[in-house]
Amino acid sequence: MYDQAWPRIVSLTRRLLPDDRAEDAAQTALLKVFEHASEYDPDKGRALPWILGIAGWECRTARKQLARRQEEPQVETPVVDDPTDRIVQAELLAALEDAMGQLRPDDVETLRAAAGLIERPDIPGATFRKRVQRSMDRLRAAWRKSHG
Repeated sequence: MYDQAWPRIVSLTRRLLPDDRAEDAAQTALLKVFEHASEYDPDKGRALPWILGIAGWECRTARKQLARRQEEPQVETPVVDDPTDRIVQAELLAALEDAMGQLRPDDVETLRAAAGLIERPDIPGATFRKRVQRSMDRLRAAWRKSHG
């Protein structure tokens, strides 16, 4: 499992974090994968999206820590053009589009606004955060239904 997962985890973390933090996040993610491997249910879907989800969560955590410390990345993270990464990314995007297709239009609009793809609606911040939370809950349910 290590031989299959490690290159993909490192590739993802290098795209999302500065070089000095990417490998730490990848190591932490792989440790969590091994710690929680007994919880993985192969009947609910493929392992790679589950593993990359854990790695993505570690990157998110590392970015939050950077923001709390008000540290900015010193250099842009290079984009690695690996054919395997492109295939994995295409599979994940297709799975996301499938899950998003199961949502109500207002949920899709809320998630797009939260991602910065469209302008955020002119509503109070707490209301918007609650809409994002509910939309994410529905997206997770749709993801689990389709992809385990």
